[in-house]
Amino acid sequence: MKAAPFKSFALTLLFALLLISYGCEGGGASAEGGGIGGSGITSQGSVSEFGSIFVNGTEFDTRNAVVIVEGEEKGVGDAVVLNNLDVGMVVTVYGTRSQDGKPGVANRVTYNKNVEGPVESIDDKGTRKDIVVLGQTVIVNFITEFKPSGFTFNNIAVDDVVEVSGFVDDTGAIRATFIEKTGDFTPGIPFDVEVTGMVQNLNTTNTTFDISGLMVDYTAVVELPSGFADGMLVEVEGTLDDFANPMIATAIVEADELDVEDADEIEVTGFVTDDTFAPGEFTLGNQVVRTDAATIFVDGTAGNIAPGQKLEAEGRLENGILFAWEIEFWEPDQIEVEGIVDSGTASDFILEIQVGVYQRVQTDGDTVYEEIARGDIVPGVKLEVKGVPVDIDRSILTADKVSLELD
Repeated sequence: MKAAPFKSFALTLLFALLLISYGCEGGGASAEGGGIGGSGITSQGSVSEFGSIFVNGTEFDTRNAVVIVEGEEKGVGDAVVLNNLDVGMVVTVYGTRSQDGKPGVANRVTYNKNVEGPVESIDDKGTRKDIVVLGQTVIVNFITEFKPSGFTFNNIAVDDVVEVSGFVDDTGAIRATFIEKTGDFTPGIPFDVEVTGMVQNLNTTNTTFDISGLMVDYTAVVELPSGFADGMLVEVEGTLDDFANPMIATAIVEADELDVEDADEIEVTGFVTDDTFAPGEFTLGNQVVRTDAATIFVDGTAGNIAPGQKLEAEGRLENGILFAWEIEFWEPDQIEVEGIVDSGTASDFILEIQVGVYQRVQTDGDTVYEEIARGDIVPGVKLEVKGVPVDIDRSILTADKVSLELD
């Protein structure tokens, strides 16, 4: 449920109408502006559903959207979106938000994976598994979407080659929202792999560096990013032939989370990774966020902002800084569903979240109600529910918050 104001600026509108550019080699700049009746918006988060595309609770029409995957343009339109993207993938949508109750319009949707490589180890914790992929800890649980059919939480195994998309937390772990098995690894045979992360322990003499628990040998890389140094966020492609050996890099580029410096409106979901700046300033993933006295806090307060806290920040982007007018707090494993009450009682009801798709929801004494009373939960009412599944199958969602969904 979006409470933030919509903002449109004439200069941004004019710039967007005059500039049609999707960048250049190495990642380009782009202005996504507000069209007539809408304001420019950039939205970064996991895909919750299709039929258009839904990101951070905002629906975008994708009929004319350019789809870019790993820097490669795949085409334009709904069919291209469905053929190249999946629920759970963390994407960035550039477009306009409608002000008349209709879906926004996506001009461009981009996707870049966190890591793709073989599973080295698995720590099974019941409803959570911590797996290691190219030295990166990946947390897999009931918020993770799996692909293809038949590949599940229960049968993920060592030497499965997986593609992972998710949010990086303050420990450097990837909280996987999407994972796909793409192959099988045979030690001793070089396999194409890819990883995104911060350069650590750069050794220019040995031409090596680390990304978390992975050593990378970049001897074969012809061209390094400008300013290549410790602390740079990079995407690395290469090969791996054994878990005991370094990854052999073939290409390294600087990773660019957003390719805009300014936006009328921006919404970003992620984990707080650093709060050691000035009061009211922190990083959400890799995005610098600033709050002030006018910022609205939902399900938390300014004092609750700390490393490891999951947030959705919404505001304007100016010179690469997100000036937040709303901050919404999330538990790491919370999900949000929206639908019409099909049957049940106020404390145990069934939501139809898509045609023929249902979610059982249970409330308790800690559930918060917004714009609706507990006794008004009856069949036919449209609700938005924020809560935590009780098991890996999401058979029941324990509601932390129930809100009346207003169209």
